[in-house]
Amino acid sequence: MADYHIREAAESLLCSVSSPPYRNTTHSQSVNLMSEDLVAGYRPLGKMSSVRRFFCLFVTFDILFTSLMWLICVMMKGESLIQIFNREIIHYDIKISLFDIVIVAVLRFLLLIVFYAIVYINNWSVIALSTSGTCAFLIGKVFVYDWPNASQPVYQVFLILTSFTLAWGEAWFLDFRVLPQELQAKQILETMVSQSTERTPLLGPHRPHRVQSTHGESTVNWFSPVETPESSPRPKRPGDVILTQDQIDEYKQMAEEGMQNAWKTINLPDWKLEKRGSQKGDIVESKQCEQFGKVYRFTGIVDCPAKFLFEEFKNNLTKLPEWNPTILKSELIKEIGPGIDLSYQVTAGGGRGIIAPRDFVILRRLAPLGPDGRVVEGGEASCYITSGVSVAVPGYPPAKDMVRGHNKVGCWCLTPKTVEEGGKVVQRTVFQWLMCCDLKGKIPQFVLDAAFATVMLDYIVHVRKFAADSKAKGLF
Repeated sequence: MADYHIREAAESLLCSVSSPPYRNTTHSQSVNLMSEDLVAGYRPLGKMSSVRRFFCLFVTFDILFTSLMWLICVMMKGESLIQIFNREIIHYDIKISLFDIVIVAVLRFLLLIVFYAIVYINNWSVIALSTSGTCAFLIGKVFVYDWPNASQPVYQVFLILTSFTLAWGEAWFLDFRVLPQELQAKQILETMVSQSTERTPLLGPHRPHRVQSTHGESTVNWFSPVETPESSPRPKRPGDVILTQDQIDEYKQMAEEGMQNAWKTINLPDWKLEKRGSQKGDIVESKQCEQFGKVYRFTGIVDCPAKFLFEEFKNNLTKLPEWNPTILKSELIKEIGPGIDLSYQVTAGGGRGIIAPRDFVILRRLAPLGPDGRVVEGGEASCYITSGVSVAVPGYPPAKDMVRGHNKVGCWCLTPKTVEEGGKVVQRTVFQWLMCCDLKGKIPQFVLDAAFATVMLDYIVHVRKFAADSKAKGLF
C-alpha cells in the first residue's frame, strides 16, 4: 500500500502545467526547491532520508574532528601518551584537562544518533537539549580553565570554539534542513495522492535509442545536466546530410534490427499490469527483459483505420507538433531508403519543470507486417509498425541547451480491427506503444516508474483527438 501511494504521488507531481514551465525562470527556481525538498526528504521504502543521513554524517564528523583537535592540543606539550593519559583522564581536573570536551562530543554523538537515527524522532527537543548542554558546559569551562598556565592557549581556544560551533551547526541543520525537508516531502506526497488533477504528457512519442545507457541514481536536483557541448551548425534542408554508402548500409541494417527487436519484444508473453487508463481497454504493462531491462507496453483503441495513422506518421513527420503539444520540433534529416529515414525531434519539458526538454536523433523503420513479423510487399498487412533507434548523425551533436535522451527499444504497432456498429462496419486501430526510455538527468527511479505509465496514458489522448478531428474533416 505504501508503494502504491508513493507511485500515485509521483504521478501527480509530474503533472504538467498549461504553459511550458522551463521557459519561466522564477517558476523553475521554485520547482527546483520543491524537487530538492522531495528528493532529500523522501524515505525510500521507509529507510532513512538522504538529508537525515547527511545529518548523521555531520554528527560523526563532529566527534572525530573534536577528538583530533584534542589530540593535537595535548601533543603540543611534548609529553608521552602515558603522561597524557594520566594527566587528562586518570587524574582529570576541569581546570587543566581538555578531555571533558571530547566526552561532551561523545555524549552529543550518542544522544543524537540514538534519537534521530535509531528512534527516528521528528522533534527538535533532543537537539535543543544537546546544544544547550554543550554551550552551558563550554561557557563554564572558559571561566574555570587555568588559562595563565596553558602552554598553547590558541589551540585550547580553537578546540572550545570548534565544539561550540559544531553543536550549533548540528542544531541549525536539523531544525532548518532535516525536519522541514522531511515534512515537506511527506506533505507533497500526501497532498498529491489526495488530489485528482488532469494530467498532460511529459514526453513525446517513443524515442528509441541505440546507445547503451543506464538510469541515473537519485540526486537532489532532478533537472538535466547543466549543459552539453554546443552543437555545430546543422543542415538546413532534408537531404543535406552527406552519408557514405557504408553509413547508409549500416543505417539500413540497424533499422531492420531495431524493427525486429521491437516486434519481438512487444509480442512477448507474461506482461505485468502497471496501470489502467480512464477509458475502457487502456492499459500499461511492463516486463523485465534481459536485453533491454524494464520495458513498457501501452494498449488501447483508436477510432480510425490503422493504415490512416500509419500514413500520417510516415508522411507527415514534420507536422507532428501541430497536433501533438508534447513535441516542440520535428525535422526530417534524410531518407535512407523505402520506409527508412533519419529524424530529429525535441520533446517539451514536463513535470512542472522537473523534467527538462530532451532532443532525439532517430532512425525510423516504417513497414506493414504480416503475422510472422515479416514485411509485407503488397497485399493485406496484419499490422503496421513504426519503430526507431537512436543513432549518431553528422551535423546533429547534442545541443547546448538540451539533454539527449536514450531509448533502447521502441515502436508504435497499429493493428487493424473491424467492428460492426449500428449495422455499419467500422475500422478501428489497436494502438500499441512499446517504450524503454532513459531520460538521463539522474531522475529518481520512482519518479521514472510513475512517469512512464502516466505519459503513455496521457499521450493517447492527443492521438484520439487527432483521429477525431481528421474524421470530422472527412480525411477517412
